[in-house]
Amino acid sequence: MFWRFRKLILICTIQITITACAASTPLSPFDSENRVWPDPPDEKRITFVGEFHRSPDLGIRKSVWDRLLSFAAGSVDDAMIRPMAVAASSDNNVIYVADPDAQCVHRYDLAKARYECLRLGKNELPVFPVGLVISDDGWLFVSDSQQGQLFQLAPGGKWLELFYEGDELVQPTGLVWNSESVQLYVTDTGSQSIVVFDRSGNFQRSFGERGSGPGQFNFPTYLWVDVKNKELLVTDSLNFRIQRFAADGGFLYAFGKNGDKPGDFSRPKGVATDSYGHIYVVDSLMHSMQIFSPEGELLLSIGGQGQAEGQFWLPNGIFISRDNTIFVADSYNKRIQVFRYVGSEQ
Repeated sequence: MFWRFRKLILICTIQITITACAASTPLSPFDSENRVWPDPPDEKRITFVGEFHRSPDLGIRKSVWDRLLSFAAGSVDDAMIRPMAVAASSDNNVIYVADPDAQCVHRYDLAKARYECLRLGKNELPVFPVGLVISDDGWLFVSDSQQGQLFQLAPGGKWLELFYEGDELVQPTGLVWNSESVQLYVTDTGSQSIVVFDRSGNFQRSFGERGSGPGQFNFPTYLWVDVKNKELLVTDSLNFRIQRFAADGGFLYAFGKNGDKPGDFSRPKGVATDSYGHIYVVDSLMHSMQIFSPEGELLLSIGGQGQAEGQFWLPNGIFISRDNTIFVADSYNKRIQVFRYVGSEQ
């Protein structure tokens, strides 16, 4: 019995060492180039580079210790159920996905080849995480729309910690970090406004109210800071438009109208910009990702309902990294689709 135990420990030690060594080089699942848009002979702008539904799709395998725990406690499925938002580190090596139906923020660490479902403590799960953002110094912020709470995760941290719980938020959804002011902007869909907090979770100000005029909202959802222009973009979903604001909340302009043709909006959700300032809008009911010029002129529309590359089923969030890698939360297809902008600046 003693020798069997020593043999088991030795085997586990060797396997753990092999796993650790194999994970020392970051996985690179988004290097390929497949389908492109628009179709030739037009200049290609977008290429599909991959998708993932669970950790093995990213080359992440369970460690020996995790396999032993799964064997003892029963296997835990890490598959997405309804991904709503996605964010990635500056080098794309750590990817977070907010999945309210799983009560989970999935963390995929490609450098360490490790997967985790982030919790509020050892056993407590977030109730309804729908928004994510990563600050310049690597802190993750999470919005829980049902609880009206915000959470944070320190770089390398294991547990989500409470960042804000108070009376200022009704239904927080989208999050964005303003590196210029070192502040967290929150879309409060329930109060039809944008709420701003400082780095310590203190309320600073809010702007917006219910309506259809400039600077007013009708169920806003996600938002984004355009790094190139230092301006704020807000998806004003039921006004069927994108509004642009100065960092202080001053209204600049808006574009969009209700419709079902390319360039129109039916139920816009996620919004983001690439390094050139192009504006990407995910439309849930149109099952599409549309790309606009900084002035709001349609450049390209990708999508249609389906499960193929570049097709969607009620998509929601979008995130674009510094190298113009585009992550889209394809919610009812239970996956994240990954694209890259490869066109010119125009």
